[in-house]
Amino acid sequence: MTSAVRQREGIWTALEMSIERHPDPEVEGLSKADAAWPQRLRRIVRASLTHWEWTDVIDTAELLLTELVTNALRHGKADDIGVRVYLDGDRCVIEVVDGSPVRPELRQAGPDDESGRGLLLVESLAESWGVSSDGTTTWCTLP
Repeated sequence: MTSAVRQREGIWTALEMSIERHPDPEVEGLSKADAAWPQRLRRIVRASLTHWEWTDVIDTAELLLTELVTNALRHGKADDIGVRVYLDGDRCVIEVVDGSPVRPELRQAGPDDESGRGLLLVESLAESWGVSSDGTTTWCTLP
């Protein structure tokens, strides 16, 4: 994992990380190594938002980051996943780069489906969300 942060007016306002994927073709879903990342990232983003005094969005930011990162780990094509969380004026922005040009799409999961609701949660809880024009970055904002 690598990270870099930017500083503005004496307060760190950005967190950037790159995490290495370890897919296991023998395992359906996430490998054990990849499955550990969402929890690690939740702790990191909680600490960062607390430091930035943005505590009102912590729970929602953790959930949205988890959904975006899990999607990237499951469907991404790059060897690593890029994660950026930063403040932009009165918004908290979460970006996840998965290296796949295949654009994520909202799905209508059935009541018995164990997955397929992640982007629905993002759409429901984020102020806005979208995908970069090249399809490799999914982002969302919180007020």
